[in-house]
Amino acid sequence: MLASKIASAIVLMQEAEHLALTMNPERGFWLGFSGGKDSVVLLSLAKLAGVKFHAEYHVVGVDAPSTIYFIREHFPDVHFWHPKEKFIPLVRKKGLPTMYRRFCCERTKEAGGKGEVVLTGVRAEESVKRAAYAQVEIFSRRKEHEGKDRARDTTWLKQVEHECLKGQDRVMVRPLLDWTADDIWEYTNRYNLPVNPNYAHTGRVGCMFCPFASSTQMAWYESVYPGYLKAILRAIEEFWETHPDHYFQDPLDYYTWWKSKRRLDDWVRMPFASPLHEIKGSHGSVGATMEDN
Repeated sequence: MLASKIASAIVLMQEAEHLALTMNPERGFWLGFSGGKDSVVLLSLAKLAGVKFHAEYHVVGVDAPSTIYFIREHFPDVHFWHPKEKFIPLVRKKGLPTMYRRFCCERTKEAGGKGEVVLTGVRAEESVKRAAYAQVEIFSRRKEHEGKDRARDTTWLKQVEHECLKGQDRVMVRPLLDWTADDIWEYTNRYNLPVNPNYAHTGRVGCMFCPFASSTQMAWYESVYPGYLKAILRAIEEFWETHPDHYFQDPLDYYTWWKSKRRLDDWVRMPFASPLHEIKGSHGSVGATMEDN
């Protein structure tokens, strides 16, 4: 079973290489590399496929130092790509991102690879949203693409001309879409690939203060890298200077609510809510207020 998935992934990348070289003749595919298990397998498969690519790690600003060290030690050819905006400055302007308002990824990780064919290690098993993805898809924010099916098959990859593509568009190629976590670990063990040490502590690899991280994962990062939490709390204070109408006693109170993943309406009614919570929470629903800033 794994052998057939390996073969299919390699064939997909080989079929897409022509388009990747058309869009970036010098470097080929943009391979999104996170230092996690999926991207490590993806990079290994790209090498097996013999395709031309450049691996890019998106520096968000709340990257676990252990992940940075891991990449530099085991994958020295990976390039560290710096977006125009990073996490802490975004918090100063927009507050903390949430699962339903995840502007951090849009402004940092999703800003890379424009005008190129992007190889990504996304898997359908990871979420309902990702299960709806296609293996080959145009990613565009242009108005003429709104509401249209962007999925493409491998036959489309072989076409010589792709007039629908412009400089800001990306073609997403997902060779691991039908892989399971068990497949990833089996491949990792079979080829003796290095494993990010963060898995031993947090069970995942990603931004330290991601809205999707569990409270246990965040607690570990807080204890090991307390300077990052202090920087976030300072950024919240600066955000409040231009957004004074908030519902919290101090930045730590706000951060604690955010980490809990509770609706704000529910949070202000909890027994330990401060008098400030009770007063402002009594004026009606405030669940949308923090979301709409």
